Amino acid sequence: MSRRTSILLAFGLALGVFFVDQAIKTAVEASMRLGESIALIPGFLSLTYIKNDGGAFGILGGSQMILLIGSAVAIAVVLWILLVGESSRLTTLGCGLILGGAAGNLLDRLGSGEVTDYVHFSFWYIFNAADAAIVVGVAALLLSSLRPAQKG
Repeated sequence: MSRRTSILLAFGLALGVFFVDQAIKTAVEASMRLGESIALIPGFLSLTYIKNDGGAFGILGGSQMILLIGSAVAIAVVLWILLVGESSRLTTLGCGLILGGAAGNLLDRLGSGEVTDYVHFSFWYIFNAADAAIVVGVAALLLSSLRPAQKG
């Protein structure tokens, strides 16, 4: 895959993740009260509307400047990987997911200082689509770094 194609695909995926994330957050905010929870699979999965001023799993709550700088650095690193790193489908996938998720959560932080979370498995922290995209994207980048380089 050419570098240009890889960059276009990553940005297309990032835009898709960003818009889906923002649409779901908007729907949750418009249709639920803060703190409200709706059981989707009783005892296992709920739609729970909260605002999170921390990072993943509430880490660094109240440390907005650190979280904003961290988001900017993460976006810069992913862009660097896209522009300079080895181009592969897995790398493109990972970069697109991370960019879209980071942009979605960054927009929330810049707007209100908090991120809207809503997915709640009974055994895990409450998170959102952007968080899920970031986690899957990081996993894809880790997997791509473990794959042997293709000889051309």
